[in-house]
Amino acid sequence: MQALRILVMTGLLALLLVSCSVMSKDIRSQAEPRLPFKAIAQEPNRYAGQTVILGGYILDNRLGADETTLTVIQSPLTRRDEPKSKDRSEGRFIVSHAGFLDPEVYAKDRKITVAGIIAPCEVADAPDCPAPYPRIVSTQIYLWPRYSDDDGYPYYGYPYYGYRYYGHPFYGFGRFGFHPYRYRHRHW
Repeated sequence: MQALRILVMTGLLALLLVSCSVMSKDIRSQAEPRLPFKAIAQEPNRYAGQTVILGGYILDNRLGADETTLTVIQSPLTRRDEPKSKDRSEGRFIVSHAGFLDPEVYAKDRKITVAGIIAPCEVADAPDCPAPYPRIVSTQIYLWPRYSDDDGYPYYGYPYYGYRYYGHPFYGFGRFGFHPYRYRHRHW
């Protein structure tokens, strides 16, 4: 019985760890997990041809004849591959995507995670590939959704949000009464 319990818990843990990333399992297995962005930015030609997963915030979206070029401010990724704060950025990178990415959807300040191959940067490509901006040829892109109160995004204030929470020390003060954690949510 104990062995079965351990086996089930191990299986659930493995399933949880695999399902954390927004990138496919194939891309994840090909990507270089320990390649720091600073190293890529300083020497993009040294790492050309390697698959990486990078993320950040879109700065610019330029449409070409048959491709879209995104300029992205890099940000470290969480376990789920979601970009963290812009304040932790180590530079910028350029994403080349074969096809159309709508500038209204892939707009400035949207969070994005990109898996792709590092392209070599030549001196002749200086206007398109400046030295500090490595170019990534995308194989998979994930655009993180925007959340707002209108979308039904579940905002849970500290420690609980809602009109009544059973078991909360201030239960019973309700919608029109005093509730110390709802100052910004009052609708008088």
